[in-house]
Amino acid sequence: MLRKLPLVALLALAGCSIAPFKPDTGRTAGAGATTAAGGGPVLTVPTEEIPQPPPEAVIEAPPTATTPIPREPRPRTAPPAELKPASRSLVQQAQAQRKKGDLAGANVSLDRALHIEPSNPLLWIEMGRLRMDQRNYPQAENMGRKALSTSIGDNRTQAAAWQLIGDSLRARGKNPGAQAAYDKAVELSAF
Repeated sequence: MLRKLPLVALLALAGCSIAPFKPDTGRTAGAGATTAAGGGPVLTVPTEEIPQPPPEAVIEAPPTATTPIPREPRPRTAPPAELKPASRSLVQQAQAQRKKGDLAGANVSLDRALHIEPSNPLLWIEMGRLRMDQRNYPQAENMGRKALSTSIGDNRTQAAAWQLIGDSLRARGKNPGAQAAYDKAVELSAF
């Protein structure tokens, strides 16, 4: 507060040193002259009208927001997701381990594959199937949703992800949601 006090006092003094505005009452002596009261210079304004340039051609307004702008449709399909050879080998190993009932070993194999290709939706679907075998249905649904987010435009992979989500929802007794997921899977597999 004490630091602001000198600044406020300085501003107040500076305001006092400026002459107040006094309107011209018709007693002007020309440019640079002072008023009779001894104030600062008085600015005179010419009374004649300033000529205006001729009006320009009317420019039409751009299209309104209600006019839709035509856009090129994005391709609905992307190339199908594929596994790299190392990931494919680990998925095959995990599937063999699942068949033998070694779910922990399958989990390790799929984790290794996900370290190689963390954004491959096929690996997330495979991990979701493993979670279904482990009866961890909420996580299986999350894996399906992760696969959806990483497979935009790949209808076949998205259909498999919706199938996994539907299976997870049905296993938890959420049948209306499961049916909606199955319907989306069928719709996507038609493309």
